[in-house]
Formats: sequence, C-alpha cells, structure tokens
Amino acid sequence: MKKTISILLSVLLVCALLTTTVFAAPADPQQTLTAWLQNADNTQFDYTDTSYPDSLVDWTAFTLAQSGAAPDAAYADYIDEVVKNSFDSLYPSDLARIVLSTTACGLDARVIGGHDLLAALGAVDYTSQVYLSSLAFPLLAMDFSTSFNFPDSTKQSIINTLLAAQQADGGFPYCSVDEGWGISSDCDTTAMAVQALAPYYETDETVREAVDKALVYLKAQQFDTGAFGSPVFGTQSGESTAQVILALCALGLDPTAEEYCKNGVSPVAALESFISENGGGLNYANTEDPLTTYQLLQAYEAYARFQNGEPTLFTYTARPSEPATEPATDTTAPGTESEPPAETAEIPNTGAAVPATAALALLAAAAVLTMQKKHA
Repeated sequence: MKKTISILLSVLLVCALLTTTVFAAPADPQQTLTAWLQNADNTQFDYTDTSYPDSLVDWTAFTLAQSGAAPDAAYADYIDEVVKNSFDSLYPSDLARIVLSTTACGLDARVIGGHDLLAALGAVDYTSQVYLSSLAFPLLAMDFSTSFNFPDSTKQSIINTLLAAQQADGGFPYCSVDEGWGISSDCDTTAMAVQALAPYYETDETVREAVDKALVYLKAQQFDTGAFGSPVFGTQSGESTAQVILALCALGLDPTAEEYCKNGVSPVAALESFISENGGGLNYANTEDPLTTYQLLQAYEAYARFQNGEPTLFTYTARPSEPATEPATDTTAPGTESEPPAETAEIPNTGAAVPATAALALLAAAAVLTMQKKHA
C-alpha cells in the first residue's frame, strides 16, 4: 500500500505541471508576507484546538517574532494549554519547535504548560532518532539562546547521528531508515541539516567536510530559474528555495553571489516568483499556504540579517532580558522514542510554483499537507 501511494503521489505531482501562472511580486516582499501571516482570514488557525500542537501555528509565531513583527496575542495561552494537554506525546521535533517559538515570543520555555521544555529536550536519546527533523531542530533549539546550557556531549550526540545519516551524494534524507520506498536525499532536509550544523563549521573538521559535500548536493538541485526543488519531479519549490537561502546565510555565505546563481538569477531573486499578488506564499499547487509563506519570510529575514551583519535567524536577540538558567525541575522526556513510520509515503516538504489543474492534483496536495503537519 505504501509503495502504491508513493507512486500515485508521484504521478499526481507530475499532473500538477500542466500549466503555470505568473504573479507580479509585491514591492516589499517581507512586508507583504508578514501582513499575510498576521491576517487570521489567511491562516485560518484554530486556537481552540489544544489537543496537540499545530506546527504551522508554532512556526508562524516564531517567524513573526524573529522578524520583529507581533505574533497573534492568543499564542501564549494557546501553547501553554497545548503543552499541558499533550506533553507526554510530544516528539523531539515538537519540543524543539516549541522551545524556539516560545523563546522567540519572550516566554520562558521552562514553564510552558507546567513543564520544563528545556529539561525535556536535553533528556532525549538522540542516537535513536531516525527522522532528521528530530535531530536538526533540537540542535537549532539548543543553540538558539545564550541562556540555554545544554551539555556539549548532548549536542555532539546529535551531530554524530546527523552526520551518520548523510548519503553518498552529499545530501540528507527525510528519514534515515528504509520504510518501504528507499532512502534518498532531498533538498529541504539537506538545507535544514546544514543550518543546524552551521555553528560548528569553523571548529569541527568533520562537520566542515560534511557541509561542503551537502553544498555540492544542493547546487545540483538548482533549476535554471535560480530556484531549488526536486529535479526528479521537475518541481520548483519556494520552500526548498527558502531553505537553501537559510542554509547559506547560516554559513555566512551570500545567496546572491555568482556561485549560487543560475543564468544570472539568484535564489533570492527567484523567491519572488513564489509570492502571490495578495502577498502569500505559493505552494507546489500554486495556492497560498501558511507553511510556504512563513518559510519565504524566514528566508527574507535571514538574508536581511546577513546583509546587515546581524546574527542568524536561529539566534535569539529580540529581547534584552534572557530567562536565567536554573536546574531543571522536570526531566521527563516525552516522545523520546524514535518517531513512528508515517502511514503514507514520505515526501519532502517541497512545493512548486505551478497550478493544480485537476482534482487529482488537489488530492495529492491534501496528502502532502497531512504529512507535513504530522512530521514538521
């Protein structure tokens, strides 16, 4: 069944490539993306459902806060209730994401929903994790604030497990074990792994070699338009393009440099083609999507910080006062087991700026969105 669904989704993605639509990019992409995310009519977030965290809500709050904009006022109460209700079932990727979002919003990650999320994040056995989101995001979270005091040994275990997952082509896979459809590198996961490893590039020779190989892989995924995505499916993706920009900026590399341009077009310039005339990010089905929108905004913010010589996006600098580091009071580590196999085929979080012209393509979009929400 898994192989059948995987083949079906592949066919449906190809069906989505029948025509293309070109929108005029807004004059100030960062401003319009921010405004789109702050409009509840666009995001349609349900703050009354506190049974389990919605990754779209968390990442949107993080992105707005790190971009100097105001997240939804309901977020603080929402995430407190979510953690209270679902703490025991949170995966490492959930913990990391919530640590990032709450800290960026000026909240104390040690007292969310009555739990110390920093202690829980540090108690995970990362050597058992097979989904790379449960390795890359925790490492990003641990390095986010200077007030965090995670042991170097814990970080090193994440780095070692990440590096062990790198493929021969230099890329990183979504999952490091074969769940029935093989193990293959993808652009998004590779870029996310590079972002997590970036702080160690100058001091760790093994990391430097791995990142250099990953950059070679990423450049091979670039289209003639300057955008990134999946050459296998022929799908250009605003999300993939954004993640590559984030990776380059994290390394202190200029994403508009000639080395990262195709036909004279940089990834930053290519990013504009994935913004609708209303200011939202366009996913592979050419529809506005919060997931695509917040990733585009992250890329623009990361590039702006790079230009201004400021700390990277995954560095907490927004507020002068940091929560003091104290001994953990709750060391329970929820969801520390390896994240379970997905019930449907694993597809990278990528999308192409092409329209879905048939009902089958919309079905594929729904399936992809379901997986993204489950594993982001």
